[in-house]
Amino acid sequence: MSAPAASGQAQQTPAALGQFLGQSIGLDAAQLALVERDEAVVRVLETPNKRDVAIFGIVTANASRDSYVRRLRDFRQSLRSPSRTRFGIFSDPAGAADVQAVTLDRDDAQDLKKCEAGKCDFKLPATEMQRIRNRIDWSNGDQQAQVTAYARQRLVEYANDYRLRGDAAMVVYDDRGNVRASDAFAELLAQSPYVYKYAPSLAGYLADYPRGKLAGVSDALFWSETAAPRMRRTLTVTHLAVYSPPELPGTTLAAAKQIYANHYFEAAFDLTTIVDRPKADGSAGVYLIVLRRFRFDNLPSGGLLNIRGKVVASLRDQMLADLAREKAAAETISSR
Repeated sequence: MSAPAASGQAQQTPAALGQFLGQSIGLDAAQLALVERDEAVVRVLETPNKRDVAIFGIVTANASRDSYVRRLRDFRQSLRSPSRTRFGIFSDPAGAADVQAVTLDRDDAQDLKKCEAGKCDFKLPATEMQRIRNRIDWSNGDQQAQVTAYARQRLVEYANDYRLRGDAAMVVYDDRGNVRASDAFAELLAQSPYVYKYAPSLAGYLADYPRGKLAGVSDALFWSETAAPRMRRTLTVTHLAVYSPPELPGTTLAAAKQIYANHYFEAAFDLTTIVDRPKADGSAGVYLIVLRRFRFDNLPSGGLLNIRGKVVASLRDQMLADLAREKAAAETISSR
C-alpha cells in the first residue's frame, strides 16, 4: 500500500496502491478513475462468515499526511464524531474519573436482572451475569444507579487488566453460546491478510499487546457510546493504535481493535490508512483508505426483514458520510 512518486502531469494512482486496490479489494479501472477525480468509492466486501460485514472506502484529500496525522493523534478531538454520543479516554492506570459519563438506563437494569447464560440481552460472561444478580439489590428502587456504578467499576478494572494481559483479558460472551472476544477478533484480522503482508510490525503489535513494544506508536484505550436508528445504545471499549511503519514509507496506519461491546458485536476491526498522494503541481495530498470489519452475534438475511441487508446498507451509508467528513476536516486543517 505504499505510494511511490508519480511521474508526468496527469494524476494517476501509484502503481503499488493501484495493484492493492485492484487485487485485494477488487476495484476496477472505472472506480480507480473516480478516486482520482476526488470522488469517494465504497465497496462491500465478501466475507466467509455470514455474520461478518466488511466495508471498504477510499477518498482523496488535499492535505498533507503530517497535518492529518497530527489531528488524528489529538485523540480528544479526533474521536469526536456524530455517531458517538459519548466517549472517554482511559488514563494509565484507568481510574473512576475516566468513566463518570458512563450511564445505564432503567431498561438496561431490568434486562440485566433477567440475564443468564444463553439468554441475555447483554454481551457478558456467565460469571458476570451471576455476579450482577447477586450484587445488585433488586428490591431497592435505585437499580439504575446501582448497575451504572457497577458498570463503571468493571470498565476501569477491564481497561487495567487489558493493559496488563492483552488478549488474555478479553471476555467470553455467554449471551449466545460461548464466544471468546479475542478469537473473534483474530478471525476478523485473518480475513485481511494484506495487513500482515504490508504492515507486519503493526499486525504483530496488535496480536501480542502488551508484550511486544513498537517504537513510535501512539495508543489510546477508550470507551464510547454509539446510537443508530432502530438499534440500542451500544457501549464499546476500543484500543486505537496510530503508527507509521518503516516498511511502508509515506504511509500512516490507524488500527482500532474492539475489545468489548455490550450489544451486537462479537468483534470489530477498523483500519484507516493515510497514504501520500503525489500531485503534479507539487501540492500536498493524501489517500484516505478505510476498512471496517464487524462480526455480529446474529445477522439473519433474506425474508421480509432481511436484517443483514439493512445493516449492510446502513454501514455503507455511514462509510460514505464518514469519508466526506474526514475529507472536509483534513482539508480545513491543512488550509489553516
